[in-house]
Amino acid sequence: MKPIFNRHGRTIGWLYNGVIYDRKNCYRAFIRDGNIFTFDSRHLGIVYKGILRDKRGQCIAYMDDASADPMLPIPGIAPTPPTLTIPPATPIPQTPSQISQASYHWNPLKWEAFLDG
Repeated sequence: MKPIFNRHGRTIGWLYNGVIYDRKNCYRAFIRDGNIFTFDSRHLGIVYKGILRDKRGQCIAYMDDASADPMLPIPGIAPTPPTLTIPPATPIPQTPSQISQASYHWNPLKWEAFLDG
């Protein structure tokens, strides 16, 4: 289980077996072929070099294994991982037609708003 950090280095979620969980232990999204989707198959963005990005390529969060493309903060100590709920089977979404280039800018959206689509 990998912690997911925001622009301030705070743990805001978890990644486990391709599923993104929020801090409340709720499954919110999944990753397939480097793309981030909601469980109703809406495309949210991409994962590129350990950085979660919105559809415009802006940074929204990152993981420990992220490259230092944007000046990433040093992550804080992650809390104990939660006991996870089992998500439903992930749907097979269509691959998005256009993906923007990776940007060095951070999206001003809050993590929860990003996950809400």
